[in-house]
Amino acid sequence: MRLQLFCAFIFVMCSSNAQTTATQANPKQAPDPRSLVLLGDRFKPLKYDEMTPEQKLMIDHLLAGERGGARGPFNVLLRSPEVGDFAQRFGGSMRFRAAIPKDVSETIIIMTGRFWMAQYEWNAHKAAALQNGVKPEIVDAIANGKRPSGMTPDMEVAYNFIDELLTTHQVTDATFQAAKDRYGEKGIVDMTGLSAWYCLVSMALNLDRYPLGPGVLPELKQLDHPLPVVGLGFATPIPGPTSPATTTSTVNGKTFSLSGDRFKPPIYEQMTPEQKQFVDTALAGRGTGGSFNISLRSPAAGELFYAMGERVRFHMSVPDKLKELAILLTARYWAAQFEWLAHRRAGAQAGLSEETIKAIAEGRRPVGMSEDEETVYTFITELFKTRQVDDTTFAAAKSRFGERGVVDLLISAGYYQMVSMFMNVDRLPLNAGQQSELKYLTVPLP
Repeated sequence: MRLQLFCAFIFVMCSSNAQTTATQANPKQAPDPRSLVLLGDRFKPLKYDEMTPEQKLMIDHLLAGERGGARGPFNVLLRSPEVGDFAQRFGGSMRFRAAIPKDVSETIIIMTGRFWMAQYEWNAHKAAALQNGVKPEIVDAIANGKRPSGMTPDMEVAYNFIDELLTTHQVTDATFQAAKDRYGEKGIVDMTGLSAWYCLVSMALNLDRYPLGPGVLPELKQLDHPLPVVGLGFATPIPGPTSPATTTSTVNGKTFSLSGDRFKPPIYEQMTPEQKQFVDTALAGRGTGGSFNISLRSPAAGELFYAMGERVRFHMSVPDKLKELAILLTARYWAAQFEWLAHRRAGAQAGLSEETIKAIAEGRRPVGMSEDEETVYTFITELFKTRQVDDTTFAAAKSRFGERGVVDLLISAGYYQMVSMFMNVDRLPLNAGQQSELKYLTVPLP
């Protein structure tokens, strides 16, 4: 009952905030949802009158927001509309209200689309980048997997940050400090969140094989290195000496702790009113652990991200064992030490064998998995390794889990990829007594 009340509170609060923001940012009357024409390939386009109430609510929020439409990944995310709605609102916050210039944000988006070879995303945001002042030669260099020349200092700081994060899953001290000096902690969180959202968008578009439109040809060529690889790539260990810190505060009789490394945790009395509201929301739910201290730097988006996490944690249609398998594979791919340790325990409790968990940690394909585990393992690893899912793998997952189950697995991996990106940027410290279990591997998933 407590969880149900909390989720209802989050839903009403976020719905109200989203509608208020959308009204302020886009006072024009929203289009008639029945005139909406969705697109898809593997996922049949839905029609408004055929939708469930939850799907209609997500569409209504999309049409009332800054996008004013539902092109791109939303026909896919509608298969799991409760979490899909929070995801799209988090994405809207990152795209339209991030604390970074528009030319920089569009550069981050096309870098992410290039990394994932997401043709539709590239095509749409290439146009947006050019319209927002990104030089054509910079766009062309990114398309060809080369480091652009002639970037402004603002753009170069962001380029270095995203290039390192996507190609090594880490960020060096010098790059982090340059980004902090240029954009502040909120800017760093917004840059990370923006790229993380468009990673999920790319995953959904590539899974669906989303159509480009009549007469539009794909522009991105398959490259071994879609972005210039920094350092040792995925084998790059956490850079620099760590200096973790923890604070403890008490509010309304509840004591909570925050931990961080690069993002030093504040005490409650030092927080802004928006941050205090976010803390109060978290204390009514699952608490302030994990990436909460990082999200606190961008509290409006953080509340939506937190609510999205509530759905992923507690309300997926697939069994917990399979969801935890998807999360563990994501943590292994990103070498996210904190996330791995938290979910290796959850995976074991949900029924994953110790041998399966150990094999994933060591970068081996487990043997002796059940048929449903095999299906999830192949689906998630193929998506991360090839940025695509072939017909056989997709058909097997859809046959076993249905469209909603496939999307719930996608969102589980996509959400915890976001978490991994935040945690690795911070170098989030492990809990007392814990030791890292993941080595940094050039090929983390076999």
